[in-house]
Amino acid sequence: MMKILGLALVMSAVLAAPASAQTELKEIQKEWPDFRYLEPKQVRELPAVIKADLEKRGCKIPRFTKWDARHNLIQGQFLKPGQRDWAVLCRQQDKSSILIYPASAAMDVQTVRSEGHDPYRIIHTITAFVLQKRAIRDNPTEPAPEFDHDGIEDGPIQKTAIVLYYRDGEWIDF
Repeated sequence: MMKILGLALVMSAVLAAPASAQTELKEIQKEWPDFRYLEPKQVRELPAVIKADLEKRGCKIPRFTKWDARHNLIQGQFLKPGQRDWAVLCRQQDKSSILIYPASAAMDVQTVRSEGHDPYRIIHTITAFVLQKRAIRDNPTEPAPEFDHDGIEDGPIQKTAIVLYYRDGEWIDF
């Protein structure tokens, strides 16, 4: 009897997860009708090796289909100057993480800021120039740190975000 009860609980949890995700999608689409969770295969600009890795991980990519600005699936020089990297906001069940693909390859993928899923969370590239200008603006009396490559801005839509920057072999945020 206990095995049957346990199996029933597991089955109800498995069946409730898609319904919960669907409810969440409908709720956010009330405010943002163009919001979608894309399968990696639906994203043309992604290199094939990154698509395959995202599919293997079971990632869905939250995207606003009518926004012109790149978000949640971005390119930049995130790890070092001159190297084109990809960063993807990957939703896996109830978590979302930023996955960094160095030099557009699926090897040595870095996971940054894994946390509970927030459908309003977005990421976008922030250039070294903008980082430098913000540092001067925010601390005019102190010498600004040097920024020689891009960072990632991460936060909820229309709210204060944090900036992630790779320095000395680790990700820092400010």
